[in-house]
Amino acid sequence: MAAELLLLSHAGVTLVMVGIMWAVQLAIYPQFRSVPADSFVPYITEHSARIIAVLAPFAPVEIILALLVWVVRPDGTSGWVAFLAGLVLAAAWIATGLFYAPIHGRLQRLGHDQHLIERLIVTNWFRTGLWTMRGVLALVML
Repeated sequence: MAAELLLLSHAGVTLVMVGIMWAVQLAIYPQFRSVPADSFVPYITEHSARIIAVLAPFAPVEIILALLVWVVRPDGTSGWVAFLAGLVLAAAWIATGLFYAPIHGRLQRLGHDQHLIERLIVTNWFRTGLWTMRGVLALVML
């Protein structure tokens, strides 16, 4: 029972993160194009605060559950699938910290920069793909 609850919790939180990433990719980031230059800095500053508030309850829980799934390996859970899912999660957060967060920081400092906005939108498909892969792997583990 505990193993099932762990896998269900892991999949649930991961799928919430998948949904957030798809919403960001398809709705939130493209909206950056439409924000007038003179109000862009306050807009993206508020966006950053709000998206952090949305992610704050899920991101750390996803990391903890991914570690638990890999360490505990509930019956029938492939160690390789759990490891791959954790590796994908690590890649997503490393990319966030090293690539995407700095772009957000530059946009907050520089204001509306169409080139940076397009770079964010186009390259974020990588991160969306990583979280989608995590969702598939979490479902496979179920």
